[in-house]
Amino acid sequence: MSYHLLPEPQPVSILGCWEPNVAPFTHVVGYSNLGHFFLLNSNSEEFAVLHPFRQAYKSYGQFNSVSDFEQIILKDAGFGEYVLKPEHQAAIQEFAGSLSEAEVYIPQPYPFLGGSEEPTTYSIGNVWTFAELVGRCHGFA
Repeated sequence: MSYHLLPEPQPVSILGCWEPNVAPFTHVVGYSNLGHFFLLNSNSEEFAVLHPFRQAYKSYGQFNSVSDFEQIILKDAGFGEYVLKPEHQAAIQEFAGSLSEAEVYIPQPYPFLGGSEEPTTYSIGNVWTFAELVGRCHGFA
């Protein structure tokens, strides 16, 4: 699978320095193998996807549950091709290996620092450390 849903939504503080920059979202419900984070505003039931390298998130609207968000958005073919990039992930996995729990593929250097995102430029790292490091590169404290 090209993404992971957390067993229970975690407070957005798990993203470290991103917390004040993703308001009004209150929880993280999952992440992609390429380091996108799936966010939830528990007050409005709005879901969004954080694109850390772009320093932005996109709202996908309200859903009744994480399962509904997964079925309608995460499993959508267009979303898969544009965000999850299964063929790209397969090429990265062939080069870098398989992921373990709480790991993501990380291009080096980051794309906003001149990286090419070619499969051979990826390594594997902890998802939460990745979030913190990318945020700090954007100047978040």
